Amino acid sequence: MRKILLSLLTISAVALVAVAATGAFFSDTETSTGNTFEAGSIDLKIDNTSYLNGVLQEGLSWELKDLDGELFFDYQDLKPGDEGEDTVSLHVFENNAWACVDLTITANDDVTCTEPELDDDVDCEEPGEGLGELADELEFIFWVDDGDNVLEDDEEILTQGPASNVLGDVTWTLADSDENNVGGIDGDPLTGSVDYFIGKAWCFGDLTPDATASGQGVSPVVDSGIDCDGAGVDNASQTDLLEGTISFYAEQSKNNPDFQCET
Repeated sequence: MRKILLSLLTISAVALVAVAATGAFFSDTETSTGNTFEAGSIDLKIDNTSYLNGVLQEGLSWELKDLDGELFFDYQDLKPGDEGEDTVSLHVFENNAWACVDLTITANDDVTCTEPELDDDVDCEEPGEGLGELADELEFIFWVDDGDNVLEDDEEILTQGPASNVLGDVTWTLADSDENNVGGIDGDPLTGSVDYFIGKAWCFGDLTPDATASGQGVSPVVDSGIDCDGAGVDNASQTDLLEGTISFYAEQSKNNPDFQCET
């Protein structure tokens, strides 16, 4: 009887072991957590430093920011021979981008007719919208600047002429799939988080480039690298009003190889 009982106990123990073994298998777990898609960004910011007759214009100068009512030009009492210079800095956060600027003249008006103006502008007897001469008397020049507000002899001039031509309903390419006019290689976009500088100067009269030697530019501006002669301006533009809009545009360049500013 004792042997039988021992045999039964042994069988029971083996059975318990077998039951326990059926509850575990070889296994391995690999886990990837935090999988994320996050969109990038294009954020164009602009700053400006402005001078009138060599004097800093604090109200027309600002640090890098989104534009919100800022003006590049705001002069109400110009005289022939007045000149100004601005250098604009463009900075795209944080991806490479194509960039363009649209320039539109919104007003070029004869406001009133003064007695001296009538001597030089016989049509001023009926002043009105679009009849002003100021857009033809203000001359501009734009160039790729190094950030010191001075035209130097190794800096590329982009365009030059009266406001009626260079500001009048035109789109300028800063960088698109064909051109790069801010110091890069044609067909290359603006590089994200890099500063690009465009210098622009104007003259109420005849503007002549007179670039300083490379590396000789100084700030604050003493000589912006142009000569301005107002001797040829007559009374026809007295009281005239010139207004315009400047709009900058940036668009991603990645996966967008054929972008054209003109379209």
